[in-house]
Formats: sequence, structure tokens, C-alpha cells
Amino acid sequence: MVRALCLMAACVLAAGCTDGGADKAPAPQRSATPSAEQSSPQVRPSPVPSVHSEGRTRVLEYGDLTVRATPEGGGVRTEIQVANTNERKATYSVQISIADGKGWTAYNRFWLQDVPPGKTGTEDAVIGSEDMGPVPQVPKIYVDEFTPLVDRK
Repeated sequence: MVRALCLMAACVLAAGCTDGGADKAPAPQRSATPSAEQSSPQVRPSPVPSVHSEGRTRVLEYGDLTVRATPEGGGVRTEIQVANTNERKATYSVQISIADGKGWTAYNRFWLQDVPPGKTGTEDAVIGSEDMGPVPQVPKIYVDEFTPLVDRK
């Protein structure tokens, strides 16, 4: 009961309804910090994925990441490239899935370590196998994970 009365008193004080408070106009409120427009850091817009073909190779461009998938007899040769646009070296963890849209799906995790600033890291691997069924001739490319780890030093 006492707690409830204390809460009610606090609400009344916070609302400005104490003696004389109802007669006064509320003081204009000024922000102690700059407006959100002034204080928010510049944020890069979200990348828009772009997919096109270069001969038999399907190419996905997504921001700083480019993935190329080329069907081969034993699977899908997949090459990734990541441009390091940071001011420090970075390591990238990237998981790519390749599919045919009908049930054939394979994936691989790539680690691009210590990519210097302003440089591009590249890695490739064959994803999937013919044991999984016919290799997709028009591979669908999915970016399951893209995690940059930027050095603090």
C-alpha cells in the first residue's frame, strides 16, 4: 500500500501537477544532444544483389562480395572474392550454398584471412558432387553468411 502511494506521488510530481504547477506553462524542452540527423554516423546503404551469366558461369555481386559458380563434371566450381573496404586488415567468414531449385543443394564455408585494406581476397572450391545427382547447369547462388572480422590494431 505504501509502495503504491509512493508510485502515485512520483507520477504526480513527474506530471507537473504539484502546487502551482498547473498554473505554469511547460518550459520549452531543448535537446541536450544534437538532432538525430546531425549525430548519426554515415551508414552505407544495404547492397542490392545482382545476378548475371558469363558464359556457363553464374555471377552474384552483393556489395563487396562477388561469387562465381561454374558447373563441372564433379560439382560446381565456386570462387568468391571480397574487397576489403576497411582501413585495417580483415578476415571474412563466408558460407555459400549452391542449388538447382529442385532439391540438389550443397554448401561450403570460406575463410579469407588477413585481407589487407584496399585489396581483394579470393578463394575457390568445388561444391557438391555428382554423387548428389546431376550437377546444376544453371546454379542458384545463396549467401548464407557473410561475416567480416576487422582487426582492432
